[in-house]
Amino acid sequence: MTLIRTRDRQKLTGGNRPETCPASAAGKFVIRADGTARFDRHYHEFAEFWFVAAGRGTVLIGDVAHQVEAGDILYTAPGLEHDVLDVAEELHIFYLSAELPPGASPHHLHKTPEAAVKHPVPVRDQRQGDDHA
Repeated sequence: MTLIRTRDRQKLTGGNRPETCPASAAGKFVIRADGTARFDRHYHEFAEFWFVAAGRGTVLIGDVAHQVEAGDILYTAPGLEHDVLDVAEELHIFYLSAELPPGASPHHLHKTPEAAVKHPVPVRDQRQGDDHA
């Protein structure tokens, strides 16, 4: 697959990526700002990048909460937990997962059973000021 049409919910996966592609996965996800969004605290055995295309919210990477907005790029190292803590404006995030190490899982991994449960992502008051980390 050379072209990924995220508007059609297409994703790059191990099943459709070109043989020479170093990424193990890529796509887009949306965190709604209507109180219905859910997310899990997880980590991967590979590095991952998130590109914030639209919206505002708070993303936890390791022990640091980052206020994010359109144009921001986030990086998570292998083994580092990440989570979406809240959303002020609907977040549209493109992700790119690095090459999968031999024997690694391509899935979300969780340090505790509680972290695997998708929690509600609260909607933050949009009038609240944001301090960028």
